[in-house]
Amino acid sequence: MSNFIIKKLVFTALILLPFFAFSQSITLSTDSEIVQTDALFGFVLTAEGSFDSIEEPDFANFTVENRSQSQSNSISIINGKFEKKSSITYSYALRAEKAGVFEIGPAALKVKGKTIKSNKVTITVTGQGGGSAGGSGNGNVSGNANADQNTQTDEQNNENYYEKRASSLMSPLSEWEKKTPDYFIRTIVNPANDLYVGEPLSVSYYLFVKPNSISDVNFYKLPVFENCWKDEKAETRLNFKRLSIDGKVYDYAPIKTYILIPDGTTDFIEGTQMIMDVITGSFFSTRKATISSVGVKVPLKPMPGKEEHKNGIFGDFQVSADKESLTLDKDNMLETLTFSIRGCGNFQDAEIALESNPNLKIFSPEITSSVSVTPKGYCGTKTYKFMVKGLKKGWTSIKVKAFDFFSRDNGWRTPDLAEVKVDVRETSGVEDNSAEEKEAVSFELLKELPANVKKYEISPLTEKTWFRLAILIPFAIVLAAFIIRIKVKMRSYRALSTGAKMNKWKNKIVNAKNSTELLNDFYDALEDLYGIKIKGERINSLKQKYGEKTDRITDFIRTIEEISYSGITGADISSLKEDAIKLLDPRGFAK
Repeated sequence: MSNFIIKKLVFTALILLPFFAFSQSITLSTDSEIVQTDALFGFVLTAEGSFDSIEEPDFANFTVENRSQSQSNSISIINGKFEKKSSITYSYALRAEKAGVFEIGPAALKVKGKTIKSNKVTITVTGQGGGSAGGSGNGNVSGNANADQNTQTDEQNNENYYEKRASSLMSPLSEWEKKTPDYFIRTIVNPANDLYVGEPLSVSYYLFVKPNSISDVNFYKLPVFENCWKDEKAETRLNFKRLSIDGKVYDYAPIKTYILIPDGTTDFIEGTQMIMDVITGSFFSTRKATISSVGVKVPLKPMPGKEEHKNGIFGDFQVSADKESLTLDKDNMLETLTFSIRGCGNFQDAEIALESNPNLKIFSPEITSSVSVTPKGYCGTKTYKFMVKGLKKGWTSIKVKAFDFFSRDNGWRTPDLAEVKVDVRETSGVEDNSAEEKEAVSFELLKELPANVKKYEISPLTEKTWFRLAILIPFAIVLAAFIIRIKVKMRSYRALSTGAKMNKWKNKIVNAKNSTELLNDFYDALEDLYGIKIKGERINSLKQKYGEKTDRITDFIRTIEEISYSGITGADISSLKEDAIKLLDPRGFAK
C-alpha cells in the first residue's frame, strides 16, 4: 500500500473521529441517603455519551414533587485530539412516603438495541418528619423559634441570625438565599430534627453559583460550633455538579462537612455562619462577592429513661474480644488482649474499661478508631489493645465494666460482655508493696570542723576560668569556620537551584504553542521563581506588594491578553517569548 493511500486513510479517520460513537454512562445520586418521613430531598440522574433513549428509575414509595432537565454538548480539540462530550441531567425533588429502607434504580440507556444499566441508590427513611418542613422544602434550624424570629430583619446581628434553612439540595430558595440568588451557601443538617442528646449529626455546606461564573473562592470565616465534639471533613477541591431549582440552573459543590456529637451540657447545638468571598471576572476586571450561610441551632431532647442509665450513651453497639482465654507462662510473660466496639452512634463516649484485678497487671490500652459517616449514621469500629502481665499464679479472669446504650429502634440495651479466663503459670516477680524491710542506719553529721584542721582549696581544674577560656576559644573558631562554610554552600545551592528553575521555565516558554499557554506558563514561572502570585490580584494590590517593578509585567500580560481575546489564530508569538524570558531573568527582574 502506497504512502499516499495511508496518508489519505489517516486524514479521513481524523476528520470522521468526532462523529464516531463515544462511550456511554449513566449514574444515579442523591444529596441525602437518610431522610425522614414526608421530608423533601434531591435525586439526580446523569447520562453521558451517545444513546437512543433513557429509561428512568422506578420511584415506588416516593412522590415526585418536581422534575427538571438540562442538557449540554461540546466538541473540543486538545493537542490534536478530538473530544466530544454530551450529557443530560434529570433533577428530581422526591418526598418520602413511609419509613423503611428502599432502593431506587437502576435506570438504563438504550444504545443500538443494547441496555446499559446504572447503579442503585439506597434511601433510609426514618422517624416521622414535620409536615411543614417537608411541604415548604425548608427545615427549622432554630427549633422552637417563634414567628417573630422567622421574620427577623436585616438590621439584626448576622452572627446570631437563625432562620429556616433548606432541608435538601433540591429545596426552593429560602428567604436568606434569595438575598444573593446568584451565589449562596446552603446548609444541610442530617438528621434534620428530633435529635437526642449525644446523638451524632452532620452539618454539610454546599456552594451554589451560576453555571461557569466564578474563577476562585476565598474563605473569610469558618463556622464555630459550641456544646459538642467536632470532626471535620474538608473537600480537597470544588467538584461542581448541576441541578435546577424552581426552573433556574445552578452549579453546586460540597465545601465542608462537620460531624458533631453533643457533649450533653445543654439542650441544643449552636454554630456560627460560614462566610466566604466568590471571585468573578478576568485578571484585570475581577469582582468579589461576599456570601454567608445561615447560623445553625439544632435543638436536642433527652434520651428517654436517661435518669435510670446515668452513664448511658447513644448508639447501637456490639463488644467483642479477640480471645476467650489467655495463658501466661515462662515463654509468654506478656499477652495482648484486644476488645472491639462495633456499630453506629456516639463513639466519642463509647469506652472499654476493665475491672481491677489484683492478680494481674493491666497496662493502659492503645486505642485506634476507624469511624465515618455512612447511610446508617456515624458508624465504624473502635479498638482497645491491653497488655496483660501475671502477678500471682492461678486461674483468674478479666471483666469489662458494664455500660448501657440507647438506640431509636431497640431502646436501652447492655452489650453482652463475656469474661476472658486467664491462666497464670509463671510470674516475672512480685510487684506489690510487701517488700522486705531493710535495716535503717543513722549517721551523725559534723556541724563544723575542728579549729586546728587546715583548709585547702581542692576545686577541680575544669572549674578554673582560664581553663574554660582555653577550651572555648578553639571551639568558637571551629564553629565560626563551620558556619561560614555552610553559608557559602547555601548560596551556591540557591544559585544552582534558581538556575535550574530558570532553565526549566525557559524551555516551557519556548515550547508554548499559543498565547494562552504562554500566559499560563508566565504566571506559574513568576510564582515559582519569585513568589509573585498574579492570578486574582488587583493592580493596586500588586503595586503595594512589589512596587513599580510590576508595571512591565502587567503591560506584558495586557499584550498577551489582547492577542488571546482578539481571536487571532496562528499569531507569531516568538517576540513575546523573548520578552517573557527577559522579564523572568533574575538580573532583569532585579532592575
